[in-house]
Amino acid sequence: MVDINIKETNGLSLAYLGDAVWEIVVREYFIATGHKVNKLNKLAVNYVNAKGQSRIYRNIIDDMEDEYKAVARRAKNSNIRSFPRSCSIDEYREATAFEALIAALYINGEMERVRKIFLENVEG
Repeated sequence: MVDINIKETNGLSLAYLGDAVWEIVVREYFIATGHKVNKLNKLAVNYVNAKGQSRIYRNIIDDMEDEYKAVARRAKNSNIRSFPRSCSIDEYREATAFEALIAALYINGEMERVRKIFLENVEG
């Protein structure tokens, strides 16, 4: 467990942490599956960009516990001032919520659950 108070931490700060955690899970998976280095980034980008994270968020949010839904909602409603052109503002907000949710799982020591979320969404 990490010593961060989820309820007192800003949603965007949680998203920042969750982004890093998610990136590690995605990279671990593609390295473990034996892909060549020059293909790793092409594979990973589909799961670490806002569109991909938004899609996964929509797949999982209804099944999450209220504690995690609250974290996601707080991050989603954060004051996001800019977003990339590659996605809509709604997709970017959902991706931010997803990353905060991943951070909360990580902080609570639920890395296996994070990996399971990834596997269920990469392997269908």
